[in-house]
Amino acid sequence: MIVKLDIRHIFILLSVLIFHIGFAQNPYSLVEKEGYYGLKDEEGTIVIAPVYDQIGWSNGNFEWVDKLIGYSYNGKWGLLNVKKKKTFPAIYYKLSVIEGGYILACIKGNLSNQLFYGIIDSKGSIKISCNYFLIEPVSLGYLTSTYDYGVVKKGFYDKDFNAILPPIYKEIEVVNKHVVMAQNFLNKWSLFRIDGIDSPFQDYDQFTITADGISVEKGGKYGLLNLEGDSALFETKYKQINGEKEILNFPLWEVRNFDLKEVIRVKADSVGFDADILMSYFNGRKERLVDPYSNEFIRNDQKSDAKTEDFILTHLEQSNKWSVINTEGDPIILGKDSIYYDAPFFYIFWNGKWEIYNQFGSQISDKTYQNISTQLFSMIPVKNHDFWGFLDFKANEIISLKYDSIGIGYNNKIAINYLGKWGVINLFEHWIVTPIFDEIAIGPYGIITKSKKTTSLLSFEGDILYEIIGDIINHGSYLEIKTIANQRGIISLQGDIFLDPFYDAVGKVGHLFWGKDSLGTVLLDESGEYLIPPENGISEVINYCTELYMIKKDGKYGFINVDGNLWIANRYDSLLCFSDQRCGYKLGNKWGFIDNKERLIVQPIYDQVFPYKEGVAIIAQKGKFGLIDSSGKLILSLKYVSIDQSLGNYLLEDINGNIVIANASGNMILRTDYEDIIPIGGDLLVVNQDDRVGLMDIGGYMKLHLKYASIERKNQYIIIKHLPDEQR
Repeated sequence: MIVKLDIRHIFILLSVLIFHIGFAQNPYSLVEKEGYYGLKDEEGTIVIAPVYDQIGWSNGNFEWVDKLIGYSYNGKWGLLNVKKKKTFPAIYYKLSVIEGGYILACIKGNLSNQLFYGIIDSKGSIKISCNYFLIEPVSLGYLTSTYDYGVVKKGFYDKDFNAILPPIYKEIEVVNKHVVMAQNFLNKWSLFRIDGIDSPFQDYDQFTITADGISVEKGGKYGLLNLEGDSALFETKYKQINGEKEILNFPLWEVRNFDLKEVIRVKADSVGFDADILMSYFNGRKERLVDPYSNEFIRNDQKSDAKTEDFILTHLEQSNKWSVINTEGDPIILGKDSIYYDAPFFYIFWNGKWEIYNQFGSQISDKTYQNISTQLFSMIPVKNHDFWGFLDFKANEIISLKYDSIGIGYNNKIAINYLGKWGVINLFEHWIVTPIFDEIAIGPYGIITKSKKTTSLLSFEGDILYEIIGDIINHGSYLEIKTIANQRGIISLQGDIFLDPFYDAVGKVGHLFWGKDSLGTVLLDESGEYLIPPENGISEVINYCTELYMIKKDGKYGFINVDGNLWIANRYDSLLCFSDQRCGYKLGNKWGFIDNKERLIVQPIYDQVFPYKEGVAIIAQKGKFGLIDSSGKLILSLKYVSIDQSLGNYLLEDINGNIVIANASGNMILRTDYEDIIPIGGDLLVVNQDDRVGLMDIGGYMKLHLKYASIERKNQYIIIKHLPDEQR
């Protein structure tokens, strides 16, 4: 086996040898009498009478420190100076020698058997008070540890026993002879100089020692500090730093509103919305963007009234622990297995149990629970000992923890499973529906119960409104009923029958109900009156189109009005809904247009037509697109491979890939050689050419020149990515 020693190992070895050679030169040895110990010199003369329980050190070593050695008397340890024949009181529980000729001393706590360590010198003078449950010598000094309510907290003394860091840190690492790094309980690292000079370099997520300096990362952004820790070689704003000569920037982004006023600019990997708050992303981490003018988070149009921005939930991947901090970075709750926020409470999963905390990070009760669910009617559902119940906001039990499970709630009623069956209770824990059912549902429609093959609709008072051997299916505005023979009907939310269960399929279109069987389709209004009786011969109701219903009869399409009267005869192979009082129709394989009086506007000559918008319709023939006006006159020839309408103007692409803009009269506004034009809302178009994008309005005026990597719309903002510096 080959052992390699570096310079550091050789230095340590030499120090140890010198230390022990010094001990070997001491001329004293132990003398024992009747179980007590003293000391004699080389000539055998007793210099210390044998009156001590032990001489040496509590770890069993017999080492000298400047004519000084430890002694034990009546179970306590003190120091003995042989040369001066002087003793220091035996007040310590343990004494042992550490590097540098100092002595690690230990006492017991007054109220417990906890051991507390400190350091004294060869004169018995205290260098570090006995306040720590652990002291660890390191290259530049001493790491100290306290134990505070189950949490280990670390501090640091230098070689001269100057207190550099108080015991408030999670971890401390010695970087070099100039610098230590300390991690707080938010898992943030800060730099501290050994010489005690204050450092501005704080709150990093991680650090790495390199040949060029100390690489630090904060929020996914990297910087570089010098090895002395007194200056920043590069600010913490880069995507990657591999030494001083290899620096990678983040792309530059702009956020603008639709009048193109700049809201903010930021260097990041990307910019986008998380929920309704605009975020910038850095190496997998994210940061909320703040409007510099309002000093508020940038949000989309879907603003929430909830003040969740007062808190930040953080997740540490290395330990898989969750914490809660406020927006100033102050800790509220630290290091839990899971955290769920259900205003105004945090539900905390820790050591296999759930606890409830308020917004200030205080536990509202010392009780723990198997499970906790989302609040219902300002009550907290909790589970303990395999049973569910409810707490109020002071953690008082207001509905007994005796139920098997809890279902949904509505109108101050709660579906409850008790002894294996479902029922409904009110907030006073009175049974509205006795727990005798296999299934239960509750909602705006009332209460639906099911037991074996029978399904019932109940009122919120528990009265039976309707009952069927089969199923009741909720569709929101009506209830579908289905027999065990799969025959279907419709009832109201009050249990009134609209359609008896005689049909193969039922539904609602517009304001009307329909039922379909082998004989055809019936149509009823909301009062249950027939608009179209079974004998009418309608096979299907297709769609509701602004006071008209598209129907199919005898294999052809037409329209009826809200009174059930035929409006457009069923003579067409297909129809579009009316727009601008015109309707696209199909006869055979071709399309044309009629008006709302069934007068012919356009003959069926096109392969495809699209609904009118502001008096203009897009039509297609043999894969080419054009435009017609309200009279059916061709205003733009059928020669374009695509047409996209935006704000009354049209984006057209010809067979050569050229994109032009035309108005609603068919006149060309702008001919372009852009590779792509994309509408993003308002009157704005993103244009692309040679892998560069810009912004143009629908009138053809450039708003932002072709000098960006990407432009896209996100909610009410325009997100712009700049090209890298070398490509500008």
